[in-house]
Amino acid sequence: MSYPPQDPYGTQSGPYGSQPGQHPSGQHLSGQYPSGRYPSGQYPTGLYPTGQYPPPNGTDDFWRHVAGNQPPMQPKKSRTGLIIALAGVGAVVVIAVVVTIILLAVNSGGRIEAGECMSLASEKGGEMSAATCGSADSDYKVIEVRQGTSRAVCQNNYSNVIDGKTYCIELDVKVGDCLTSFQRAEEILPLKIDCGKAEDQVTKVANSTDPESACGSNEGYYVFEKRTVCFGDVRGT
Repeated sequence: MSYPPQDPYGTQSGPYGSQPGQHPSGQHLSGQYPSGRYPSGQYPTGLYPTGQYPPPNGTDDFWRHVAGNQPPMQPKKSRTGLIIALAGVGAVVVIAVVVTIILLAVNSGGRIEAGECMSLASEKGGEMSAATCGSADSDYKVIEVRQGTSRAVCQNNYSNVIDGKTYCIELDVKVGDCLTSFQRAEEILPLKIDCGKAEDQVTKVANSTDPESACGSNEGYYVFEKRTVCFGDVRGT
């Protein structure tokens, strides 16, 4: 009886059989190795870059060589320049604002415009300073400002001439405010003072130019272009 040729050490060899490529005696054939075991100098494919295999107990020079072949890392972008630029812009804006305020103050030269209020240093007029309307420091409200020194332009309002300009003014008072004593001289201007030192006190502020109908028979008055201020003896604050 004939049989197909068999590998003398095939899977059927021996009483118990053996694995392919294994000698019945249990020794491996030359050039053949079991999976997972390799002789010195041979390594599995795919674990290292093509053409580069670390020698056994590879030295630091090998790894430096491998690292040297890697693409260089991109440097991190710094925001320092942006921060400095923004700080510079902010400083310029602040400086510009300060310069603008200074220029406005210089150009205004402490001028008082129509609609604003002021305090006079003397009953004779002249030197004056800006004041908050309705405050104890405010003596007059400016109705109009004219170039020149003619008081006639103010008509029925009082006037103060200074620095080549004529300021047409009216008393900035309310009921209860006290004034310097009444003077018939036109060049004397009544001013607000403390009621403890005053003789005259405002009793009424009327939107009328008729003092006889606006004020009492025993009261004094100051008449302006659009209103009348009545006053009497001080009765208290």
